[in-house]
Amino acid sequence: MADGKRFDYERSDVGLRLVGWLAGGLATFVAVTPLLLPLMFPQSTKRITPASRPALSSNAPALEVAPRDTLRKSRQGDEQITRGYGWADRNRGEVRIPIDRAVEILLHKGLPGWPSP
Repeated sequence: MADGKRFDYERSDVGLRLVGWLAGGLATFVAVTPLLLPLMFPQSTKRITPASRPALSSNAPALEVAPRDTLRKSRQGDEQITRGYGWADRNRGEVRIPIDRAVEILLHKGLPGWPSP
């Protein structure tokens, strides 16, 4: 060591007796716990098998076989609705127009009751 400093280590340590007691206590805990659990939870020792499998509800959703295809088709349908013309409710005379066109109409006509710029 060039600068004259000495490095040392910790001379005090945990006693061997304490380590032995901790190891013994842990071993006792691990050995005794499985023996005590059935006394604390007696219902866990009964082996009950159901008479039949639970029936699926008739309103349970169907399993998605190809979720990516379903999502793609759903997005295509949404795209057609938002970009196309059509009836929203024919009986009440409500139509559906593309969003871009609706924004243009609102810009030119404005909304009733709103101040115009």
